[in-house]
Amino acid sequence: MNSMVIYATRYGNTGRIAEAIAEGLRPHGDVSLLPMDEVSAIPSNGIDLMVVGGPTEGHGMTDPVARFFDHLDINAMHGKAIVAFDTRFRWPRWLSGSAGAAITRRLRRMGAHVVAPPESFFVAGGINSPVTDEPLLEPGETERATSWAATLAAVVEKSTPGALSGAS
Repeated sequence: MNSMVIYATRYGNTGRIAEAIAEGLRPHGDVSLLPMDEVSAIPSNGIDLMVVGGPTEGHGMTDPVARFFDHLDINAMHGKAIVAFDTRFRWPRWLSGSAGAAITRRLRRMGAHVVAPPESFFVAGGINSPVTDEPLLEPGETERATSWAATLAAVVEKSTPGALSGAS
């Protein structure tokens, strides 16, 4: 299985989650791990699963994530197996919002085949903490991301055996 993990990060937390996701996908095949600002185009074929994520700010995607989608060809994600993730505070979703949910909506509008609901990974600190000005991943979140990715890979492998064997 060939996977691509594309992410944007502000404080490094989303990047650490993206790395953990790539780690969970590696036992299933080749993985490309790319910051969004290094992606100029999406390969038209050869990718079995794309995972796209970014931090949640202002109830949704950050400007760099929105710009990433704005610069893609409208058909770049059409038919691709994709799932989204985000990092956010552990607040009720109606209060914090979710970049993963916003990314998923954008991917669906582009014709992507969303294979799972978006997943949130949690940070603490920042405006909630007198200890640090920057949010930090909660304990166990990178391990949870690795496990989540392995589960995604199993779902994709099971649902698209022809594509994964090269018979697409």
